[in-house]
Amino acid sequence: MPGSIELKESTGQNLEEKTQKTYRGDLWRGGFEGVLSSGAQTFCLFIAIRFFHAGETTKALIAAAPFMGMFLSMVLLHYASFTQWKKSTWGALPSFITGGCLFIAAWTQSLTLFACTVIAGYICRSALIPFITEIYSDNYPPDKRAAFFSRPLLLTVGVAALSGFIGSWILELDIDNYHWLFTFLGLCAIGKAMAIISMPSETILNSSHTNPFGNMKYAIHDKSFGYVLLTWFIMGFANLWTLPLRVDYITAPQWGIEGSAIFVAMIITIIPETMRMLLIPFWASLFDKMNFVILRMILNLFFGFGILLFFVTSNPWIIGLGSAMIGAAFAGGSIAWNLWVTKYAPPGKTGAYMSVHVSLTGIRGTIGPIMGYWTVNLIGAQNIGILSFAMMLFATLMLIPEIKHGHRPGS
Repeated sequence: MPGSIELKESTGQNLEEKTQKTYRGDLWRGGFEGVLSSGAQTFCLFIAIRFFHAGETTKALIAAAPFMGMFLSMVLLHYASFTQWKKSTWGALPSFITGGCLFIAAWTQSLTLFACTVIAGYICRSALIPFITEIYSDNYPPDKRAAFFSRPLLLTVGVAALSGFIGSWILELDIDNYHWLFTFLGLCAIGKAMAIISMPSETILNSSHTNPFGNMKYAIHDKSFGYVLLTWFIMGFANLWTLPLRVDYITAPQWGIEGSAIFVAMIITIIPETMRMLLIPFWASLFDKMNFVILRMILNLFFGFGILLFFVTSNPWIIGLGSAMIGAAFAGGSIAWNLWVTKYAPPGKTGAYMSVHVSLTGIRGTIGPIMGYWTVNLIGAQNIGILSFAMMLFATLMLIPEIKHGHRPGS
């Protein structure tokens, strides 16, 4: 009996030590990710538009790059399972590649090479997500995952807001300063990789199927999971096809606003990221306690009204209010998006379920910007805001029958 008690205490201490090591590594990851996030949201498109005078296809591909990585994450997870490498190793490797790509993008004078390296870099930045979610599932207590995850996320959005302001000020002084800005982004990607590789993790389990997209079967076999994914696809598409249009709407001449670098950074990064920073603890506490489906419905409505306000006017104050609502929605959406599969996935299947969710996000995020640029030229910015709001409202109403499943125990 004394021996068994001692073993339990030792196991508990090991779990606590693993949780704390993961948390410390994730704090560093969160800080570096904040800088990379501001690059994806603001600087890559801004430089493509203002410095290289990129066309719509190039702009759409740059905006879609993070989502291409999400789509390809399922393929990466499948082939990574045959290597017997640790999850942290596979989580870090794509970030090392991101760093190298951003170093090249920093100093090229060619639009083609700039676009290709930025696209490749941000594809890799997103492809690692399922590995990180598996580490969270393994190392964080189920009833405290959102609490642990929210603190590095808080650091991410705070750093994103700060780096968005500093970076835009640097570009306002001289747009050629983007060379040094993108060099710094590359260094942050390397730092993020080092933070991930420091997290304790197990080796990846062998895939149970030969098809790299075999995990998609879970969206069919688990009907509740699949139904939530369907509603999320509709809502997410309505959100993501406006993502690059927000930058274009306040930057490109045809919409009549033509905001400065400071104004673009305020609307696209600083205001929404500040709102995220303020509200993440609130949404994290709700995620650990509240019916997930009801929480998702509330977040959908925040997104819907935010996008509606953003595009229905050229008034900077109303656009700012819409941006603030989008930021409030992203505060909860970031937590829900990263952790909701832990409530639905059976033990040992978190990575597989997450790869389905991430890949579907990648599909809508890849085709969304292309469809968004095509549609906005047909119906105008105001109408795309109204249409997006209607799609989000519809997706929210679809979730009503799913409320009874909102307390699934998960893994």
